[in-house]
This record gives sequence, C-alpha cells and structure tokens, in this order.
Amino acid sequence: MGNNYSKLIAEASRIKEEIPILDYFFQLESKGALRYEGKKGKEHFFGFDNQKTGSISIRETTNLWYDHAIGDGGDIIKAVQKFENKSFVEAVQRLSINSDIVIDAYKSFLKKNGETNLEIEIIEVKNKVQHPALITYLKSRGLDIADIIDTAKEVHWSNGKDVFFAIGFNNLNGGYAVRSKVYKGNLKAGGICAYTIGGKPESIKLFEGSMDFASYRHIKPEESFYVVILNGTGNLTEKLCKKIDVKSISENLPVHLYFDCGREGVGGKHATKRGLQLIKGAEDKSAFYAEKGLNDVNDFLLFQQGSGDKRKI
Repeated sequence: MGNNYSKLIAEASRIKEEIPILDYFFQLESKGALRYEGKKGKEHFFGFDNQKTGSISIRETTNLWYDHAIGDGGDIIKAVQKFENKSFVEAVQRLSINSDIVIDAYKSFLKKNGETNLEIEIIEVKNKVQHPALITYLKSRGLDIADIIDTAKEVHWSNGKDVFFAIGFNNLNGGYAVRSKVYKGNLKAGGICAYTIGGKPESIKLFEGSMDFASYRHIKPEESFYVVILNGTGNLTEKLCKKIDVKSISENLPVHLYFDCGREGVGGKHATKRGLQLIKGAEDKSAFYAEKGLNDVNDFLLFQQGSGDKRKI
C-alpha cells in the first residue's frame, strides 16, 4: 500500500513537471469542450461556448491554469479531474499515457476549414534554416542566421493536406521545440534541448527558451559553453538539476541562469530560486536585463539594438 502510494505521488510529480498544460487545453479545444481565444500578454485564454469572454487562463511559464469566473485552478492533474470528472488516481493514470495530448493539441492549433480528423507528420527536416519567412521572423527578434546555424533546423510537417514549417530545436526526447511568427510549441515530444557551443566550454548556461539562447549568442558570439534550453520552466526537474550539478562539479564549471523576470514565486523567478537551491555552482545572471526592467535576454537584445546601448553584459 505504502509503496504503491509513493509510486503514485512520484508519477504525479513527474506529470506536473513534464506534460505541458497548454497542450492538454488544446486537446479539450479540439474535442469541442472549450474554445481557444488566443494569447493576451503572457497568458493563453480559453472559454466555454456560453461565455462571451473566455475565463480560463493558461500561463506556460508556471504550467498552471486558472478559471477567473469561479476562482479555481491548479495543475494539469486537477484540470483532468475537473474537465473529465476523474478522481486523483484516475487522472494520474490517464496522464501517464499522454501521447494523445500532444497530437490533439496540434490538431486543434493547426486545423483549417473545420478539418479535425487529421494526423501530424514530420515530412522534412532541413539542416539549415533558409525559408524567407523564417529569416524574417529571426530578424524581427533581432537575430541573424549565424545565431542558430549549428543548433536549429528547418522543420516541415503536415496536417492532412496542409503543410507547415518552423525553426526547430531538437530535444532529448526525439521531438522539436518549434518557433515561427505564428506558432510556438513542441512537435511530437516535449523536453529540454542541450548543445555544446564552441570548442572549450567555460560554463553551463540555462535558458527558458530558444530565442533567449540565440539572443545571448548574438550578444556574446565569442563565448564557448554548454547550454540547456528548458522549453518551459516545468522541465527544470530535480533530476535535471542533479545532472547539471554533477557536470558542474566534475568539470569545475559555473552554472549561469538566464530566466525570465516575472512575478515572485512563479515562472522564471521560481525556476531561478529552484536552480540556486539545487545546483551548487549556480548563479543568477539576469541582472543585466532585470535592472533595466526587461523580462528576458531577447528583450535586452531588442532594447540594445533600439537604443544603441552596447555596454558589456
């Protein structure tokens, strides 16, 4: 009894950290349970058909939902309990086999003309990002192709007869974190990305997303380091922190954290606190953008380009 309970709690903890709650809500939207109203600021909003304005907000950085109409919310397990009328144990069991969530999420987000019985399939991966629309997107973020040349790919996938494309960073679970002007998400599987930049790494650097990583490379192109891109602060698990800690100690390398500056206790702030607690060599390196009232590294890059401020970070 005790052993089974411990396993259940451990699995629940894994689910809450590893499964993007936004994907689950897109699945609910694909089934007609909710409608998607788009992103406002840092949050995505969903609503019921009888609501004029959607009341459910999702913030990717916290991996939590909140229904402003009823004053209730929580993690993905609580969402399954509420929207599928399941017990805690049933919700954990249902989420333990979660391959359908990502597929349905993409169906919902990418569907056109009412087509819903379609399958997502990666049809081509180009080693070099070259589509003009993606180059334009990079420029809109203050970036050049050189900032992603050895880490990103151009990923094309199909949804029935429709074909889509984005900049893709391959993650350790065999999927891609994809970005374009119109889409941000995980293709096939979520998880962290990890790369070695340069020939002699002098630090281990952690970023929330690929655009912050690329922005840092744009600002400091001469640096050599190991990089971990979380693709969501929920991926900063205790297990990952232990691995980074071991590598930091074995190679005598400092760990630098470049997470978002949001509200205390959530998102990037929470991830920074967690990283500092669990990784002995960790340092919060957000001061160069936080002190200017900016949220992340990409914000700093755009500010720097716009203001002409070229001071070192």
